[in-house]
Amino acid sequence: MAANHFKVDGKRVDSLSEFTRCEAGRVFNKIQYFPNEFKSDDRHPLMMKGKKFIEVSFKDTDFVNVRFIDCTFDKCLFIGATITDCEFTNCKFTDTNTSKMKIKNCLIDPAIFDGNFDLELDSNIAIDLYHSLYKNSSESHQPEYAIESLYRMKVAERKHLDSKRKRNLIDARSYKKEKFKHIVSDFVSGYGLRVSKVLRFLVIVITSFTILNYALRSFIFEKWECFTLIDAFYFTCVTITTLGYGDISPETQLGKIFIVMQALTGFVVISLFLSAVANRALRSK
Repeated sequence: MAANHFKVDGKRVDSLSEFTRCEAGRVFNKIQYFPNEFKSDDRHPLMMKGKKFIEVSFKDTDFVNVRFIDCTFDKCLFIGATITDCEFTNCKFTDTNTSKMKIKNCLIDPAIFDGNFDLELDSNIAIDLYHSLYKNSSESHQPEYAIESLYRMKVAERKHLDSKRKRNLIDARSYKKEKFKHIVSDFVSGYGLRVSKVLRFLVIVITSFTILNYALRSFIFEKWECFTLIDAFYFTCVTITTLGYGDISPETQLGKIFIVMQALTGFVVISLFLSAVANRALRSK
């Protein structure tokens, strides 16, 4: 089920105290919450621990200083809600509409929304939410959550292309071009946000060129009989990192051209790695 539903049928409540009385076995089910605010009456946070919210509408509600611990939200509405000074610890959202939900100065792991969206159907809602999470995490000095929110936003943007294509809002040529850019950027560097993906790509490049250098050793070197797989690995690493010790060097014209291509590839991969590290540092601030 998608998270783009806009209506919940249930009992109307007009105060927080009336809402708490609707709890049955730690479950709040089929409720329309009409008060403007959801917060405690004093300075202490309002604690909600181990609660299940099923088909509850919090449309246009302001949540202030609330701690949700081990809570689940299923098929709920947070349309237009504002979440301020709240914490969500070990919570989970499924099929919950978060359209135009604003988040300020909160502790929220974006991973709690991983099972919430069908990204082809809910891409607009997902993009809006992850942008709000990214802004909240950046301003609240939560670098890891900021990076994760931004990455998930990029993934949702890629899925949004599929949605636009199905609705004929983008022509086939532009769709393929943008989709290819997304796929390559995600695979190579995780949109410049995943250092691990750049390292994985570097391993793939080194392994591939090691195999090629060994398989084509007779075309690269005039004296290739003693050229081992270890030599191929060493030679590839020296070339990719542009160290150029010179103890092993190509001896044929074809080999020189091939090795230049490897050196340029290595320069690009290392640049991507440095860019990803710098991007993470900048986005974390």
